[in-house]
Amino acid sequence: MKKLIPLIALLILALCTQVYAQNRKYGMNTSRKQTAYRGGRVGHGGIGIKRYSTVGLSLNAMNYFGDITPTPSRFSTDVAYTKPGIGITYSKVFHPQAAWRFGLNYGTISGDDFNADNSAPPTQYLYLRNLHFKNSILELSWGIEFNLIPNNGGANNRFPLNPYLFLGIAVFKHNPQAMAPEFDLSGNRLPEAGQWVDLQPLGTEGQNLDGGKPYSLIQLALPVGLGVKVRLPNNFDAHFEIGFRQLFTDYLDDVGGPYPNLSLLDSDLARAMSERSGETTAVLAQQERIYNDAPITSTNWGFKTSDGSTVSYRVGGNYGYDNIAEKGGVRGSSAQKDLYIITQLRLVYIFGQVSRKKAKFR
Repeated sequence: MKKLIPLIALLILALCTQVYAQNRKYGMNTSRKQTAYRGGRVGHGGIGIKRYSTVGLSLNAMNYFGDITPTPSRFSTDVAYTKPGIGITYSKVFHPQAAWRFGLNYGTISGDDFNADNSAPPTQYLYLRNLHFKNSILELSWGIEFNLIPNNGGANNRFPLNPYLFLGIAVFKHNPQAMAPEFDLSGNRLPEAGQWVDLQPLGTEGQNLDGGKPYSLIQLALPVGLGVKVRLPNNFDAHFEIGFRQLFTDYLDDVGGPYPNLSLLDSDLARAMSERSGETTAVLAQQERIYNDAPITSTNWGFKTSDGSTVSYRVGGNYGYDNIAEKGGVRGSSAQKDLYIITQLRLVYIFGQVSRKKAKFR
């Protein structure tokens, strides 16, 4: 993400430079030697505005920022887990510079502590924690799109290149999952070994204890971003955009707080999915886990089962240093909510008669 910020800044600078060049080309300045662009000039009061609608199909890429990333930084993400998604967008132009738009996007995010650097803290603690996840997201959004260059005169007079901003509100459905290990914390083989299991019903951080409720799988988001439109022949445009989704949940990855008292969780599967630092093999990569240039070593902690017997389970030092047999050991950070971004390349079709001739600029 640290590399992404200057790239976005350079993109904004390039767009602004292009806007300035377009303005000079089409005479949109105060020079008396150049006349203003008159491509179907209309008032902004709503009368005579040439409204039109568009529909677009997009190829998406989703990236996530949260607790299961290569570093503890807020702006860390693992681009190796970027996967393609799809989307559809409908917009209604109601102003020379603005349009309402509706979008439906689908994609997958994921992460794995195995990819964290295990040579030294603090990333070493992430590697030791040994959590992973994947999450499929279906998002429905509504918002406003604002063109930096006024599109006077309707679809026939749109500019060859037009930067835009957008913001809105979205609702999305998600469902974090992880692959079950071969054995539970008591060393017994799990029936679910090697299967992707839903994490929310397990309450891996004790969300279901003491009358608590699991986090919701339907959440709100605030989309905001920028893009650029490229005019194509006839009724088509191409859009490229990057959109950030600010969230109100910290559980896209099922990680957001302290370890629970494992003895209170109601199944061997829940305990095994909550505390995974003692596993000697990374389940996704199917590689041996090495910690500090040596194979994983474990310390035995004990907890009481429902029948009163003591069961030992393995922890490799614990991310947060505490004895996680009691609630309080650091599993994830709840200081900041998760977020994800969607990068889109979209082909847009404009409804109605669009002239094949280039717009006249006088």
